Amino acid sequence: MIHYTPLSEYDIFPQQESGEVTYQQLKNCPVKCRDMGDGRKQIIQILSTDPAHYMDPHLQPGQWLDS
Repeated sequence: MIHYTPLSEYDIFPQQESGEVTYQQLKNCPVKCRDMGDGRKQIIQILSTDPAHYMDPHLQPGQWLDS
């Protein structure tokens, strides 16, 4: 079955993952991060309307942030 929707697959089928979700500003770009509790944070999603933010390799989902 194919399900067409404007929502992402993660909104429809949420995954249970460790860590608390936080929202931060990084390089003037709003990002959604996962705080692992030991000082490490990982970018989950870019929440910007500026296309240049999506081209920045330091802002890509999966990147680890310095605390």
